[in-house]
Amino acid sequence: MKRRSFLAFGGACALCGCAGAVHQLPQVSDSHLSLAQSEVQGAGGPPQRRVLTDEQVDEIMRSALARIRPPADRMCREMNVGVCDWRIMGSANRSMNAGAGANGLIFVNRGVVEYASNEEEVCLVFAHEIGHQAANHIATSQRNQMTGALIGAILLGAAGAAASYRSPYAGQITRSAMDTGANLGGAVGRISFSKEQEREADYLAAVILFRSDVDLDKARGMLVTLARSTGRRDTGMLDTHPAGPDRLASWDRAVAEIRASKGALPARA
Repeated sequence: MKRRSFLAFGGACALCGCAGAVHQLPQVSDSHLSLAQSEVQGAGGPPQRRVLTDEQVDEIMRSALARIRPPADRMCREMNVGVCDWRIMGSANRSMNAGAGANGLIFVNRGVVEYASNEEEVCLVFAHEIGHQAANHIATSQRNQMTGALIGAILLGAAGAAASYRSPYAGQITRSAMDTGANLGGAVGRISFSKEQEREADYLAAVILFRSDVDLDKARGMLVTLARSTGRRDTGMLDTHPAGPDRLASWDRAVAEIRASKGALPARA
């Protein structure tokens, strides 16, 4: 059954491979990754949270969003593939997290502001979530999940039927195998391109910040802080986000490309 699970896993991955990043993203070399790993390792342990009043948090969020929203809106409409009408909410949660959901929803936790060293870092977080919406990542992930579930159910169902065709319990075994395949394939479909989408959201965030005249080097500090908070140095196959050093190295390559092109979007994939 483990081998059959692996086949279902591979089949789901292959089918979900039809959807990933909208744009061609720069490649990260081993030397870039090594430099980023050394930087994160030398940056210290877990970051410290600042003590801010409710009024300070609200003002920083409003100011950060106001700085980037007009260029972000123009970039989204220039791309013409995703959702450009956003519902942006602040959350009282003190974890360093933000997210993008269906129907243009974007939320940023209070913890993002409290862990940020400056307003530019908060701009990066808002721009990253806008990048997910602009590239239509939410809808793509939902399609990948449904496709993966279907392929997983077919592959493991067929394997279960073949293995149990002489058994009086063949129907039950086949249905169980299909359920297992659907769950496994759906999970694979959900995460198959999430790392690539995260890199694209970071790239689009850098474009937004460049076009908004936000200091990209100051904003970069948020990625170092996130890397320090997770402690992961390497990206695993089943991780939904690139590990901190991987993400930092990808950001540096993206910024170099964006500065050279004066804020142009990369070529479509």
